[in-house]
Amino acid sequence: MKDQYFGDVNDFRKYGLLRALAVSVGLRLGVCWMLTEADNRTDGNLLGYLNKPKDFRHRDPELFDWLRQVVTVEQDRRTARIEGADLLGAAAFHSKILTDRRNDRSEYFSDCSDRLACCDLVFFDPDMGLEVSKPRRRKLSCQYLYWDEVQATFDAGSSVLIYQHFPRQKREEYIPGIAQQLKERTGAPAVFSFHTPHVLFILAAQERHLKSFRIRKPVIESCWKDHIAVAEH
Repeated sequence: MKDQYFGDVNDFRKYGLLRALAVSVGLRLGVCWMLTEADNRTDGNLLGYLNKPKDFRHRDPELFDWLRQVVTVEQDRRTARIEGADLLGAAAFHSKILTDRRNDRSEYFSDCSDRLACCDLVFFDPDMGLEVSKPRRRKLSCQYLYWDEVQATFDAGSSVLIYQHFPRQKREEYIPGIAQQLKERTGAPAVFSFHTPHVLFILAAQERHLKSFRIRKPVIESCWKDHIAVAEH
């Protein structure tokens, strides 16, 4: 995650999903932003939705109005703003910058584990998603979440939700494939995918949370129709 992306349409869907999955059913949310330094890309310019309240506001009016105020009126695009807004309930946050430096990653995730230890659902927000062929400590490795980091969080008792950038692959093939990998790696009884027009979110569910997630599935599908497609794997 980069601050330059804050408040774009992907953030609107992301925060809406977190609110629907955790806040609305009383699950304590933990958020590891995996913040990285800004770059010169323009990915975060998808702000046109804020000028289309008739098309977007009804998905989550409270969230939409808040983002419109902060991004359009105050012009303050910092992830820290959502932490102080109470929109994510009694969430815990890990907000340090993650770099590629040798010792940074182990310290970062040790601190993350301590901060988010009591959370029911832990959300990881890497720039790109799950690891590919990028070894730790290599340039841009900070943009990825590694499988052992996912497994450690799941083994500690939290359900795990992960932001995933789509690779150049047919989405109808990629989604069930990555969901199956997550299921096998964690041993989760079920994995849910949340497919948006631009990105994917995948959720490894703890057994004790399955009922809550299954109850929320049709609600999310109805409220976020054409924005978030939900599947259980």
